[in-house]
Formats: sequence, structure tokens, C-alpha cells
Amino acid sequence: MIDIGPQYQGDDDFTRRMRWHQSWYRARVLRVPHGTGPRVTSRTLYGNMLNDHAASRGLNFLTPDIFQLARQRAAAGTGAVEEFRLMRNMLSSQPMAFNLFGELALNHDLATELVRALWGAHVKRVTDVRFEWAPQPADEYLDDRTAFDVFIEYEGDGDHAGFIGIEVKLTEPFSQHRYDKPTYRRWMTPDSPWRADSRDAVADIEHNQLWRDHLLAWSVLQHRSRRYAAGHLSVVFHPEDHRCRGVIDRYRTLLRSQATFSAFDLSQVISAWRPFAGEWLQTFAERYLALDTSDLQLNQTWPATSPSP
Repeated sequence: MIDIGPQYQGDDDFTRRMRWHQSWYRARVLRVPHGTGPRVTSRTLYGNMLNDHAASRGLNFLTPDIFQLARQRAAAGTGAVEEFRLMRNMLSSQPMAFNLFGELALNHDLATELVRALWGAHVKRVTDVRFEWAPQPADEYLDDRTAFDVFIEYEGDGDHAGFIGIEVKLTEPFSQHRYDKPTYRRWMTPDSPWRADSRDAVADIEHNQLWRDHLLAWSVLQHRSRRYAAGHLSVVFHPEDHRCRGVIDRYRTLLRSQATFSAFDLSQVISAWRPFAGEWLQTFAERYLALDTSDLQLNQTWPATSPSP
């Protein structure tokens, strides 16, 4: 039997459970040995890491086509794509984004059905799906490295273009740094989504990343080119990640309008998409949501732990 592999003793409860499930999935479903991580220079073994051979086979992805899509995006060499994490870390949100939205990038007819099911009937036709994307030139927007994990462009009512910028979360916390500068504040106009009395609170560490993601969406929507008639930020997160849910709920209180912000947990996404999607969606649910399949063994056996990643 293939070893489930070392875990990390410093994980919070949710991350501990997800790391275990990804380790279990690698050992019991993929049936490949574990590798080192979380960085390319790391020599520490973790159960949620794939080794060289498994990574080269694309086993961090649900289908060969999604693997090829991820390889092409990594080869582009732009944005925040980290190839080692993308190809090897089963606990990372970056490969999860490809596993959830990759089929949409490969099939725009399917994408249209799925996007309409989750975000509304005003979406007439999906025209593009991109990963780790930010508008250029940066100085016309936020003038930083903020990017959408997934960017969906669509044709909406009246044949006007629209977009959905998506932040995908698994176990990684939102950024714990406070960033604020004039290029952000220029978008905080009276007609922007934020309440007038939230001007100071939006930059707080707890929801600073959400604010910047939302600012990026707002800046794309308000750009002088007026390319998009509609657009918003949407967060997709794990239903067991109560920390993430709490941050989202508290961020909502800073908004005077919810029109450019939405959030869905993965169970809501799967439920909305199930009538339209194929086998890959069931496989996705098994890998990321069916934690009960590994819970019994987690409760019976606690493996060796590795030092801090």
C-alpha cells in the first residue's frame, strides 16, 4: 500500500483536514508516491506533494486537456503562475482553479451554460476564459501585481461585453499585508461600490486582498476605454473554510452595493453545474469536497509530521 505521507503539525483544523484528504487522494486514488515541497528548493516530504514523475504525467489535474492548458499557461511566463506549485502541490488553489475552470476555457459552449447557471441569464455567450490575468498597462489600473485567478469574458444583454474576475481560495489565507497607495484611492469615487464611511476600513489587513481584487474589477469596469458594460469580482471558496467565509461576510458590510461582488462556495458551484457538466465535475467533487472518504482513516491513524513548510 502506498504511504499517505507526512503531514504538517502546524496546520489549522481545516488545512489539516484538506492536506490529509489530498494526501489520501494521491495515495489511494492516484496511487503514486509523495514528493517534496512546497517550494522547488524544499527537501521536506509532504503527503500532498507530487514527485517528479507524477508531476510530469500531469496528475495534479483532472484531465490531460486541463494539464495541457496549465502547461501552456505556465510556459507563457507571465503573471503569478508558479510552475512548481501548479504542477506538484495538490493543496494549492492554483491547480484547483485550472481543475474547476479549465473545461470552461476548452469549451465555450459549455462555459456559457455553466456561467449562466451560476452568475445569471444575462450572460448570452462566453467569449474567453483566462488564468492569472491582469489588464495592461498596469499603471492604467492599480499599478501593481494584483491579478484575477480566473477571468471570464462574455457577451451580455444588448451584445455588450461583460466580465467576471474570480478569486479562487482553497486553504491559503488572504494576504496578511496592508497595501494602500494613491493608485488605489483614485478608484474610491462616490459612485464606487464602497460605503463612504469604509474608506479607512477597506485597507485593513483582514480584507486588504479582497479590496484590491475588487478594486481591480472596478478599475477594469471604469476604464476610459469603456470596453465592458458589466463586470464584477466573484470569490469561490471551500464550504468548510469558515475563516474565508467570515472574511467575505465582514467585507460585505463595507459595501454600499453588492452589484459588483459575489461569492460562492464549491458546494454551490457543483450544485449549479451538475446538470450541465460531465465526469470531470464528479471527479473534482471527489478530490476537493468528498472529505468523508478520507475522514475515517484520519480519525484512526495520524501519520508522521514534517517541520514547517
